[in-house]
Amino acid sequence: MLSNVPMVRAGDTLILCFEKPQRNDDLKRIADEVTAVLPGVKVAVMEGVTGLAVFRPSEEPAPTVM
Repeated sequence: MLSNVPMVRAGDTLILCFEKPQRNDDLKRIADEVTAVLPGVKVAVMEGVTGLAVFRPSEEPAPTVM
């Protein structure tokens, strides 16, 4: 399952995208498996699309849009 995960490191959030809603117990199991393999990585879920994404907080402040 985790063979195609983009590079992630502790402090990142791995965003798992599912086309259809998933059962809560399945999501919990998946999150537990991910965090067991990737300690320090948070897991978020999106529905309605498929794929993986990684959010990495920047050490620089976000630019101000005016």
